Amino acid sequence: MTDSNSSSEQKSSFVADSLAVGMVVMLAMTIVQRGLGFFRGIWFCRLLDDAVVGQWSMAYDFITMITPVMLLGIPGSLPRYVEHYRVRGHLSPLVRRMLTATVILGSGFFIAIMLFPDFFGWLVFLQPQGMSLVYSVGVGVVAIVAFNFVYQMVSALRQVRVASIMQFVQSVAFTILGVAWLSLAGGLTGLVYAFVAATLLAMVPGMTSLVRGWAGLPVSEEPFEPSPMWRRLMPYAAALWAMNLLSNVFALSDRYMILHMLPGDDLQTQAAVGQYHSGRIIPVLLISLATMVSGVLMPYLTADWEAGNKDKVRESLRRILFATSTLFTAGAACSLVLAPWFFRVVLENRYAEGLQMMPMTFVFCIWVSLATIGQDYLWVAEKGKWVAVSIAAGLAVNVALNFVLLPMWGLEGAVVATLVANAVVLGALWIAMSKFGYRLDLTTFILSLLPATLLAGPYIAMACVMTACAGSVQVRAWCDEGMAYLTLRLRPQSTPGC
Repeated sequence: MTDSNSSSEQKSSFVADSLAVGMVVMLAMTIVQRGLGFFRGIWFCRLLDDAVVGQWSMAYDFITMITPVMLLGIPGSLPRYVEHYRVRGHLSPLVRRMLTATVILGSGFFIAIMLFPDFFGWLVFLQPQGMSLVYSVGVGVVAIVAFNFVYQMVSALRQVRVASIMQFVQSVAFTILGVAWLSLAGGLTGLVYAFVAATLLAMVPGMTSLVRGWAGLPVSEEPFEPSPMWRRLMPYAAALWAMNLLSNVFALSDRYMILHMLPGDDLQTQAAVGQYHSGRIIPVLLISLATMVSGVLMPYLTADWEAGNKDKVRESLRRILFATSTLFTAGAACSLVLAPWFFRVVLENRYAEGLQMMPMTFVFCIWVSLATIGQDYLWVAEKGKWVAVSIAAGLAVNVALNFVLLPMWGLEGAVVATLVANAVVLGALWIAMSKFGYRLDLTTFILSLLPATLLAGPYIAMACVMTACAGSVQVRAWCDEGMAYLTLRLRPQSTPGC
């Protein structure tokens, strides 16, 4: 059986990218994508009224965030199980069954949108919209379902370069099509279809790779038993579904509560979401970077954990969390210094409330980033359910505070509620991590509070970052290691035979 699998492995076109090559490509593509996304976000804010910006924000978030919840976590399970069934020669029947389930769930949701456009128009936009706009959102859901399935397959087969190219093509194509459409005075419905076109175009590299490599897959002569497959897969998918549901509800809760609870008419509440969106354009880039760091870090922590080097896992994570907090806080401070010019010139002085709330959005986005990286410890320790518990606690706080603060303070109340809720999530994660062996110390306390210094002003925050770095045991240890390395490299080497 082993020889057969090895022979089939050699004939397969799915040659896994090395970790080093994959990470370099992913990092480069991520930087370019985020730059394009930043540019695209600026132009959307310039070319659209703030109320339409709010509508676009809600439509985009609904399309991208409802998909993993609606599909019950099934496509998201592919990276965990593709390799297991591939080496056993059962990948094709596994994928057929998962694809069938995905098509059934996706089609059912699309039909529901087509049959009840008024309800979904109210759900996404607070008020019934034109049929064409709601239908475009339904088409967008179908497009992102197809893209995500292909992307998850390519990623599971460790075709990192192909997966990166898919994301890159989607970002470039949507930037070109979206900006061009809006520059020609196009509307929101056409913008959604531009996103659909870019998403379908981005599937081409992934589909090409899958078609070319599929014929070389190992095929087992043993019959495939679907029942054991579903019994093993569904608990994992259910846990992933719960995580996606809680995370997405948390991410959307503040904006939905702004739409439904902020005093004022529909246009005013949609404009408030647009203001909120403008204040998050730069801060959310930090979350994207943290998500990439978390994904890169996970295999290394897992390898050390499985090798029994649990102390090394804790120390590595502690250093990375401290570096993330200091670098992100320093970057946020620099951004806040430039923010008045950015909002006045680039965004044409139309988003004053977004500028005002920016320090708070930076604080909670950095806390989200720390939580995104820190939760790797719980996943490596196979205690991931506590991540869901932490997010659920933060979600409950966010909803409760929004009920109280939105009518009193308006948009600022929503931002304060999100700020406090993310502090609760981060604190709950630290408690859960400490429960399973992660030591909470002064470094953890400092890196948690450092982002909050942004509320006192960028210059004070920068001074606090410098003080923390100068007095940190972690930084001194890194400097000592760096000096030892340089000393070793610069020391004259003796020549054999002299």
